[in-house]
Amino acid sequence: MKRESFNLLDFPLDGLRLIEASAGTGKTFSLAGLYLRLLIEKQLNVRDILVMTFTRAATQELRERIRTRLTNAALIAADSANAEHDNREHDVALAIIDKASNHEPRASIARRLRDAAARMDDATISTIHSFAQLAAQENAFDSGLPFDRGTQVDDVKLQHQAITDYWRSQVFGQPQAMA
Repeated sequence: MKRESFNLLDFPLDGLRLIEASAGTGKTFSLAGLYLRLLIEKQLNVRDILVMTFTRAATQELRERIRTRLTNAALIAADSANAEHDNREHDVALAIIDKASNHEPRASIARRLRDAAARMDDATISTIHSFAQLAAQENAFDSGLPFDRGTQVDDVKLQHQAITDYWRSQVFGQPQAMA
C-alpha cells in the first residue's frame, strides 16, 4: 500500500480512501475541509454525504464544527474581505472557493453554503453503530430484517425489576433470620 502525505486541497474526492491520523493531528479540521470541498466542488447536498465517527460526543462536535466552517465559508464566498488572513480555516476556505469560482459565481457558492449550514441537522453524521442501525431500518425490506427492530432495552431498569421481583417472591414474608 502506497503511503502519501495528506493535502486537504489536493486530496481526491472520488473513490475509497483511508486516512490514518493520530490524536491532535487535525482530523476534525480535515474532515470539515473535505466536507466543504464536497459541497462546493462536487455540488453535493448535505444528505448526500456520510460522516462516521466512534463516539456520540465526537459526532456532535463534528456536526457543529462543520456547521461553523460552512457558515464562515459562506461569508467568505459572499465577500472575500470577510476572510481573516493567516487563519488556517479561512485560508483553506478561500482557496477552495477561489478554485470553484472559475466555474460558478461566488454568490451562488455563498447561497449553497448558507443553505447547507442551515440543513446540517439533516446531515448524516453518526457513530458507526447508529449508522448500521439506521441502514438496517431503512433497508429492512431489502435485507429481510423486520421493519421494527424494537426499542433498545434499558438494562438498569430491567435489572432493578428482576431484583425487586426476586425479593418479593423469595425474601418478603420470610422470618428475619431467613431473609
